[in-house]
Amino acid sequence: MEILHKIAYPSSEWGGGGWEHKQSMETETMLTTTRPMADSERLELDPNSRIHQLREMHWQKTHEAAMVRKPVLGSGEDTLTGHAKDFASLLEASDSFIQPGELIVGACLATPEAAEQINLGEYDPHYPPGHAMLVAKGLPGMRDLARDRLKGETDPAARDFLRAVEISYAAACQYVERFGGQAEHLASVERDSIRRSELVRISEICDELATGAPASFHSALQLLQFVRVFGGRGCIGRFDQWMFPFYRRDIEQKHLDREQAQELLECLFVKLNHFPEARLADNDTLRNISLAGQTTDGRDASNELTYMCIEASGKLMLPEPKINVRFFPDSPSELVRACGRALAKGANTLAMFNDEVAVPSLVKLGISLEEARGYCNDGCSELIMGGKGTIKFKVHDALPVLNDLVFDSESRRYSTFDEVMEDYKSRLAALMPAELGPARPITFPFFAASIEDCLEEASPTAARYAINGSILAQVGNAADGLAAIKKLIFDDGALTWDELRDAMNADFKGHEALQQTLKNRTAKYGNDDDYVDAIVTEIAEFFCDGVHEKSGNREGPGGKWAPGFMSFGIHRKSSTPASPDGRSKGELTANSFSPSVGMDRSGPTAALRSVAKVDLTQASHGSVFDIALHSAIVKGEDAFEKFVALLTTFLKMRSAATLQVNVIDRDTLLRARENPNSPEFRTLIVRVWGFSAVFVDLPEELQDHVIARTEHGSFMS
Repeated sequence: MEILHKIAYPSSEWGGGGWEHKQSMETETMLTTTRPMADSERLELDPNSRIHQLREMHWQKTHEAAMVRKPVLGSGEDTLTGHAKDFASLLEASDSFIQPGELIVGACLATPEAAEQINLGEYDPHYPPGHAMLVAKGLPGMRDLARDRLKGETDPAARDFLRAVEISYAAACQYVERFGGQAEHLASVERDSIRRSELVRISEICDELATGAPASFHSALQLLQFVRVFGGRGCIGRFDQWMFPFYRRDIEQKHLDREQAQELLECLFVKLNHFPEARLADNDTLRNISLAGQTTDGRDASNELTYMCIEASGKLMLPEPKINVRFFPDSPSELVRACGRALAKGANTLAMFNDEVAVPSLVKLGISLEEARGYCNDGCSELIMGGKGTIKFKVHDALPVLNDLVFDSESRRYSTFDEVMEDYKSRLAALMPAELGPARPITFPFFAASIEDCLEEASPTAARYAINGSILAQVGNAADGLAAIKKLIFDDGALTWDELRDAMNADFKGHEALQQTLKNRTAKYGNDDDYVDAIVTEIAEFFCDGVHEKSGNREGPGGKWAPGFMSFGIHRKSSTPASPDGRSKGELTANSFSPSVGMDRSGPTAALRSVAKVDLTQASHGSVFDIALHSAIVKGEDAFEKFVALLTTFLKMRSAATLQVNVIDRDTLLRARENPNSPEFRTLIVRVWGFSAVFVDLPEELQDHVIARTEHGSFMS
């Protein structure tokens, strides 16, 4: 049963109160009779439960039995229809794999012995397929839409697309039907009556999905898993929005209770950790779920399923999926506390998004306010229009640009620091796009059909939005270096350009005193120091303004260039030469829009103040701030309240679009590195950049980076 609550939001409080609202407002919110808060008791996994056993099986890698190589003959046709035929052949060759105890089934497709013979087309898992469309229409519904659209189509290219979609979804239906047959067979030989009934239910769900749209929470979850098996291995999108109607209907009609639904959800979450490309040491799996936020008309979008996802993540302590919770002024305060509890336990897969930064940044691109409110994040932290568009990006490193300036300074003879800044900004301007963002074809027919406008237009290039990111990384290092130049060369006259160049050329060998001065006696971003924060602000806002202006983004659908601040592959930047911030070659660079490694020495609140000085509502591709807290400072009731206050401060300040928190302690990380095979550390999850991983699975250079980050032992300086 649902209860309609009238909630009066007081203007003086955050969390359901409006952070900047001048007067009370009344909002109608549909709530179920029980809205869990993911308290600490709910975050413990029962060692006698099904989910505990499935997690143990995951750690034992029993799912890898499904990863088999088989001969698969491709069509040899380099067309959309050819891609669809190859997809159908791959599904036909793949086995139906069901493990003991599973309620959500399916692991992966077969691996072709001759991979070059199978061409499925292009699909980037950074952006999600249109899950809302898929769960609404079902696999047969998508097939029939393409079939009906094909009847009146005469254009050859459009017919190729529509025929490819029809073939793809027909093959998907047949695959699911075979899975149902396998479940039915297993049920016929199962001796345990309870497991037999579960297998019968799995068979019924597969038959349901092979012939129509999902009609229950269980079948909708199963459809999502099949879509993932078919290749949707990355970003998932606003899971709690399009899955909640199925949950609510089953609860209201008493087809299941909350605990049963929670178990099904956790079964799915375990499955999301099963995939053939599991190389967390090398790349992100991109498996992100976006939760809460607001509806298209600006109301609170959080629901019971939001909290259930947070609870599942906190209980399982697995690296997948990443949980990304959106907040805006009318989000319930209990949602912050639920996130805080999961993070305090060490569920470092969770990130927080601030709609007050993210939504205006998307509107800046020419996306309507209503659509912008429906954003999600991609496989990392970029802002995207889930199910409505594509994404691609290019990363520019700010530090090599500054190094080039230093070595060019001999011929340029700067007389003031303002001249240095103007030269640096002109070099950044050369990195900016000078035309509209290009469209990105989706030539994997199964997924192209689910992206809005592609099926309607019968084209793989018709996605409503094509967001192209122009990302500036290492801003913290560059700003620190510029602040050092300003202080030592221009303000104090204590350093010459020649001396700086010589020291950098020598990687500071023989110049250790200067290196220590650069590192420890000049202002550093992340400490609420206007001397350097003003430089960060000037760089970031110049870059955002320039990308928007030079690219000529237009209102409405189409290609867009979006500026942003985040990092990828930071462990591969160790070859970056010595820089004027005192960093030696081999030392890691700043992560995303965060301070340089180890330089935020005045506490997390001071670091947040530094970030908040920049107008990041112009950073339409996203902006990410990382912070590491010692696990001891979030333990206990008083400490937890301070932690919640810190999270709330991030939201109130409207600093970055994304906050990524690591609750860890260095001693534990060092013990884990010494004992990587100990069961004690199987649930030691750490945030790396836009992804999280089991710490002991990371390569040494990434472990070093996580360990080296400033570990704040208090909330204030």
